[in-house]
Amino acid sequence: MNKPFYTDYIRHALRFYSRNLSITTFKKDVDRENWIACNEVILNYPIRDKDILVYVYGSYDTLADNVYEMSKKHSINQAIIWDMMKEFERKIAEKRGLL
Repeated sequence: MNKPFYTDYIRHALRFYSRNLSITTFKKDVDRENWIACNEVILNYPIRDKDILVYVYGSYDTLADNVYEMSKKHSINQAIIWDMMKEFERKIAEKRGLL
């Protein structure tokens, strides 16, 4: 299955966001805009989903390994997390004007 054109860009933004949750100054305007978009979208998620998403994108292992870890920790199917990620990435792409 082909991934959407925006996936790599949005995942890069999400890694930056998840690893810099408390950042207040940015080196580039695009980093600030991406961070704000990620933050605005994630605020609409329940706490558990926020925790899962921040862990999956912010941890330094592969996304697949991070999804596996969260599925074990929360006793949910990995497919549910992948679907959550797909929806989350699409919402951020929309917020950034990519769709």
